[in-house]
Order: sequence, then C-alpha cells, then structure tokens
Amino acid sequence: MRRSTLRSICAIAPALVAIACNQPEDTTSMNIPPTDPAEARKELAQFFAYHDDQGMMHDRSIADIHFVPGTTYLSGTGEARLARFAELLSDMGGTLNYDTRIQDATLVNGRLGSARQFLQRYNVGGPQIQVALGMSGGRGMSHFETAAGQAVAQQPEPRGTAYRLSGAAGVESSGSN
Repeated sequence: MRRSTLRSICAIAPALVAIACNQPEDTTSMNIPPTDPAEARKELAQFFAYHDDQGMMHDRSIADIHFVPGTTYLSGTGEARLARFAELLSDMGGTLNYDTRIQDATLVNGRLGSARQFLQRYNVGGPQIQVALGMSGGRGMSHFETAAGQAVAQQPEPRGTAYRLSGAAGVESSGSN
C-alpha cells in the first residue's frame, strides 16, 4: 500500500506544481505602478510647457545647481535650462542673472564664462544674451498677493472653492477660477 500511495503522490505532485505555477497572461494589480510613466506625461507636457516658460522668463536666473559642484562645467540641468533660455530669448535677447553665495571669484567668473559660451553656441546670429552676477529677476509678491494666498490657504479643502480669493481682507478678486 505504501508503494501505490507514494507513486500516486509522485504523479500528482508535479501536476499540481505545474498548475499552480501557470499564471494567466493578464495579470493586473491595483498596486503596481505604471511601467512607462513617460507616456502619461507626454499628454500633459503641452499644458505645462507654457506655464514653465513663463516662470523662467519672469525669473531669468541660473544658480549653483546648474553647475557641477566645485567646477565651472554646466550640469545636465544647467545645459537644459540655458538651451531653453536661448530659445526663449532668441528674438529679443536679455540678461540672465547668476545667483550664488560662492565667495571664490575665480570659480564664479569661470561659471559665468561657461554660461556665456554655451549661450553663444545656441544663439548664433541672434540678439545677445548676457549673463551677469546678481539676484533673480523676479519681483516677489506684493502684500495683496500674500494676503490673498493666506486667505486661500485658510479656506476649506473642497476643490470647487479652494482656490477662490474670497475672504482676504483688502483684496478684491478680479476674475473667476
């Protein structure tokens, strides 16, 4: 009796293992993130490109993060930013400010030179784009904008009303959201 039981187990066990290891082709799970998030971002990129460009044009600055630490070489982020500035400023020219706290004048001047050379390569024949040492060109926020932002932050969270500028003392809302 033992041999027949052992033979039965040896015959059934591999079949059970084969069935258990066989998975259907469509194995989706709610917990698995998308494997190609770049596709989803492509659709949204067109909506945010204009917004990002407006912020860059308002700020018109580069910083230490746009350079390889301790060197005068542009980082990948710096090259991408300056290439975009070269495209945005190709018709009118302008000045970009390098905002840094580095005290080493040789390093700062070398970085300014690297940025200028990069812009000259991208903006051939167009108006000159200057790179100068200084703070970013953004104007900051007025006290009315600050008060409006605080009022928005204090409103309840329902998305239908969270971004309306009602309730700010001395602030008038000039449009609908």
